[in-house]
Amino acid sequence: MKRDSHFAGADIHLYVIYHDPDLLPILEHSVGLQKGMVGIVNAYSDRRYTKSNAVVMVHELMHTLGATDKYDLSTGSPMFPDGYAEPDRAPLHPQQYAEIMGGHIPVTGSSSKMPGSLAQTVVGRITAEEINWITSEN
Repeated sequence: MKRDSHFAGADIHLYVIYHDPDLLPILEHSVGLQKGMVGIVNAYSDRRYTKSNAVVMVHELMHTLGATDKYDLSTGSPMFPDGYAEPDRAPLHPQQYAEIMGGHIPVTGSSSKMPGSLAQTVVGRITAEEINWITSEN
């Protein structure tokens, strides 16, 4: 099989599958794999979701670079402290930002919300170490 020339030399492949939000109000989970450096993102095709789609795309892209999820897989809530953008904030809640791998902005100890755009996200220290943006503080 001939490989498309525009993919030659690409390190990461991120595929985005767009869905009509009226036909599919709840999307399947997206996935990013470090092995193979590939991601598949389920996104909404409506322009109103452009900024929130970007959050999901970057989250999955970070997986391809070695970042791990920082949220509880059973509840979707960010895990403290690594899943919080500002774990030292006082008072702790509400947080203003989402740690990109935490996925959501913690509003209370038991509730969180999806960031509306990448401007509401940060890359936390642990995530930055995982993707080799910074070295570990041993």
